[in-house]
Amino acid sequence: MSHLKGNGDGKGRATGLDYPGLVAASGDLNTVVDMAGRYLYCSAASETMFGWTPDELVGMSEDDLVHPDDVSTLRAGRSARALRKPVTATYRFRCKDSSHRWVEATSRRASMGDSDVVVNTVRDITERQTRTAALELRATTDPLTGVANRTVLMDRLHQGLRRLGRSQGMLAVLYLDLDHFKVINDSLGHRIGDDVLLKIAERLTHHLRPADTLARLGGDEFVLVAEGVTDEAAAITLANRIIEDGRKPFNLDGDEFSCTMSIGVACTADSRRSGVELLSEADMALYRAKDKGRDRVAVFDEELRTTAVDRMVTERMLRRALDEDRIVVEYQPIVDIRSGYPVGAEALVRIREADNGLRLPGSFLGVAEETGLLIPIDEVVLADAVKQAGAWRDRLGPRFGGVAVNVTARHLADVDFRQAIVDHLKANGVPPSDLQVEVTEQVLMEASNSAMTGLRSLRALGVKIGLDDFGMGYSSLAYLRQFPLDFVKIDKSFIDGLVIDQRDRAVVSAIIVVAHALDLTVVAEGVEQASQREVLIDLGCDRAQGFLYAASGAPENVDSVALPQPEIHLRQASVHLRL
Repeated sequence: MSHLKGNGDGKGRATGLDYPGLVAASGDLNTVVDMAGRYLYCSAASETMFGWTPDELVGMSEDDLVHPDDVSTLRAGRSARALRKPVTATYRFRCKDSSHRWVEATSRRASMGDSDVVVNTVRDITERQTRTAALELRATTDPLTGVANRTVLMDRLHQGLRRLGRSQGMLAVLYLDLDHFKVINDSLGHRIGDDVLLKIAERLTHHLRPADTLARLGGDEFVLVAEGVTDEAAAITLANRIIEDGRKPFNLDGDEFSCTMSIGVACTADSRRSGVELLSEADMALYRAKDKGRDRVAVFDEELRTTAVDRMVTERMLRRALDEDRIVVEYQPIVDIRSGYPVGAEALVRIREADNGLRLPGSFLGVAEETGLLIPIDEVVLADAVKQAGAWRDRLGPRFGGVAVNVTARHLADVDFRQAIVDHLKANGVPPSDLQVEVTEQVLMEASNSAMTGLRSLRALGVKIGLDDFGMGYSSLAYLRQFPLDFVKIDKSFIDGLVIDQRDRAVVSAIIVVAHALDLTVVAEGVEQASQREVLIDLGCDRAQGFLYAASGAPENVDSVALPQPEIHLRQASVHLRL
């Protein structure tokens, strides 16, 4: 029977309705089924939507045409029908070609003569479901590798910790980072870099058990959460297997690649722990693995826990210092090496402690950068430095070359920080050339594209750019040509041996010659002895800073600098060295 007719009773029931006439113009599928779910009537839309003709569907059961995984949804709807409540259900309907399409079916119970039937309006929502599924996938997975994202990771960590109280074993977090991945991106391009990440993600999935979770946090960082590991040794064994597997070469576009990785491991059997804490512990262990040479596993232990506590204390101290305006800026003069006249100064941050002592940056800068507090701290330094640059220009005249501030890659990539530089210069009437931005070799090596863009935009503005501590890390004279620089600072380690070590003198001489050939100004750091100054003059160095001239201090120190006598140099140097 492909259609139904009945005698109407005037009460809005199904009797007396000519179904084909009512639904001929509808794009939805309209059906009538008996209370057991067998089709009594189907409209012509069944063929357009699913390939079934009405005659083919009549007599078939709904259960035969619904995806096996969705039968329970359909049967739950039948329970609602029995209570005479309209019900809407979403499930997958089988097409004649055996494919499935998502439908939304609204069902109402009605009477036909002496029998009850169910009238269904079925709408194809496949496209809507596909869009919804895509959005859900985007919200829960990493778009490049398809593994879980941070949101899912934190949820799985939370759930795994809750299950610890009801199961044996431990929960382990493995924090993975590819070694020197930036070199691949920079030398071979991001497409090859993405292919490497895909290969690594594929290999990592081979180590997953059903209850484990693999997530990518971004860049080349992955996290594996393993539940039910027997002990810490089992987690370390897993990590070592992953590292060994990662060392095996793989083929991309006909070329062989291999990529080592470092892994930090943190384990717990305590269900009261938080996922954030555990992830942070694994991250700290990862940094230990990197510090020890990479391509290895490191485990979070009591030593790292003490470090974590110290870090927390330092972070609280930094926040209080910001809130209580206890950020202090000291200045060390930079002088013309021949005349001793101050031609600039370097701004150095300190924190005033409760007893009025000053805390030096070596004890807090690392934590400040990790926690994001370095940006507001350096905004204080920047504001003071620009203000002092304007004051010194007024007092010391055009020979004063400006104030240098140290910045990180994060600063350079931060549009707001770059805008703050512009705003402070305008507010104080200071020309951009009176501000000098110093970056280290490490910053240049690890700088992202956005950081390099920031560096070039500052130089285009007129801000002077300098390479600080040259020679301290993986120095290359090519850096002096490769990056947009105005001056270079020779690291103190070379100045220390300048008088007694011919090799140090040769290196310093080479730096000066190459820098001058590239029209760069050369500044010697850590000059403490008159004999060092004399050698630097002979080699053609332009400027110097160090205890020979003045230690860092209040801005007034810069105004009072004059070229001292050699015997005073030595006395000052010995005093500062003892301090």
